[in-house]
Amino acid sequence: MPRDGPLVPPARRLALLFALLAAACPLRAEAASFEVSSDVVAQGYDVASPWGDVVLRRRRLMTALGLAAYDLQGEHEPMGPTYEVQLRLRLDADFGVEGRETQYTPTDPGYFVPGLAAAPVDLMYGYVEGRRLAGGLLGFRAGRQYTTDVLGWWSFDGALLRVTTPLFVEVELYGGLEQRGGMPLSSARFEPGGVWRGVAQIEDRASDFPSYQPTSHAPGLGVAVQTAGPNWLNGRFDYRRGYNTGRAFTGQFPSPGGGYPETTGLRLSQERLGYAASAYLPETGGLRAGFAYDLYTDALARAYGGLEVQLADWVTVGADGDYFVPSFDADSIWNWFTHNGVTTALGRVAVEPARGLDLDAQGGVRLWMASGDPSSFGRGQCTASLPSTATEADLSRCLAGFDGIDPSRGAAAQFSREQSNRDSTLSTDLLSNLEARYRWTSGLVSLRAMLQTGFGESSRGRSTGAVLAARQELGGNRIWLGGQLSLHDWIDPLRPERDATGFGYVLAPEYAPVALAHLRLEWEHEINRLVGQRFCLLGVARLEVLP
Repeated sequence: MPRDGPLVPPARRLALLFALLAAACPLRAEAASFEVSSDVVAQGYDVASPWGDVVLRRRRLMTALGLAAYDLQGEHEPMGPTYEVQLRLRLDADFGVEGRETQYTPTDPGYFVPGLAAAPVDLMYGYVEGRRLAGGLLGFRAGRQYTTDVLGWWSFDGALLRVTTPLFVEVELYGGLEQRGGMPLSSARFEPGGVWRGVAQIEDRASDFPSYQPTSHAPGLGVAVQTAGPNWLNGRFDYRRGYNTGRAFTGQFPSPGGGYPETTGLRLSQERLGYAASAYLPETGGLRAGFAYDLYTDALARAYGGLEVQLADWVTVGADGDYFVPSFDADSIWNWFTHNGVTTALGRVAVEPARGLDLDAQGGVRLWMASGDPSSFGRGQCTASLPSTATEADLSRCLAGFDGIDPSRGAAAQFSREQSNRDSTLSTDLLSNLEARYRWTSGLVSLRAMLQTGFGESSRGRSTGAVLAARQELGGNRIWLGGQLSLHDWIDPLRPERDATGFGYVLAPEYAPVALAHLRLEWEHEINRLVGQRFCLLGVARLEVLP
């Protein structure tokens, strides 16, 4: 598929990054310290249909390598400048991926998955950082890096400049190319949602994958202003703007003159601003609040607030509120559809009645906003579409989708467009969570339970469950035995055939042969009437070399 210019090969791009890191580091490194870490996770499982046929087979090996070098400036001075390098690579190899899943065949496109790679390499981060330069006024970071703030996680290849003023105010300016799926050494997990992007050769786009978009470079920039004074008080303002480049298809069907409708050139991908503040006083409590505003959709994307009060050394109470509206890349078709906010309000109490024992309980509500009443909207569409002689059985078949009525046409569409049927409504869920933990010198045991259930005139289902977990050292701080039991039950009135109760257990022995190595093996077995029995075997190895 054509894309926006040639992409730099992975090896060459990694070499360029290392050259940048080396060039930015001072030559003296007498007092430098180094750290090497590695994680290896092996996983194998089969996904079977309710009839026992294996529909997906996976044998995965994830390995991550972390490298760090500190105090590259030489002799360390407490308030002097410092330089360091941080790097982490991840390889997600899947030995269960078949060739037909990654290679497009026009005669048999059913197994092909655009963007799927058998062994993708992801440079999670790799940068050089300098702190307290120019008498403590400046700091910088260059390379692949993350920024985390009230606007959400964002990853980019570029540079960040930090200016700390004498007025207890810190300013950050950053910019570069957003990390996107389909680019070398990149992952799609941090890009805005709503667009399926990647690099793949697809001949018949219309009949196979009309929503798959070619990936292109995505420049972006941001600015942040935050407090740099007392550590018990913090406030931060953030602004971020990103762009799309290259081609983007704007239709799923060919144009009358041939080809597909598309847009090209530099255009907006995201634009958001927000503010977050927090205050905390020891032995008293804390307060936090923040918001994020989506300038592209001109709507509040997120708002939250929380209060925590320590009534005694062993009792803390608090309350939290959160409002969230999903937002998408400006190229996404999901911006065209109606989407409303979800509000969650929870109260909590945490107590430590005895040494090693702590209890945490939460309870509250979740409010779902929708255009139209979810409990009666479908029935109204069916009633408008069916003849006046229809029976209750006909109505049930319509609600189940067995009569072929298209809600986007005819009387059903007319019913949907009437504003009186689209007024905003609220549906309420009740939420509760309970966690109890008891720790002793060589182990712990915990119990977690949850309940979410519909509330009001119509029931929208229920989900409830509990997990009992334990971990015990067997001797010498080298061997541990852990495991858990879980029981969950869910009910969906819209799909009663999917109601089920599930049971599972996990056995997880651990072994540390030496101080810098840790091995863990997990055996998981899940059972419910919908899928029968499922098994998963997971092995984890972690190695560290510290200065």
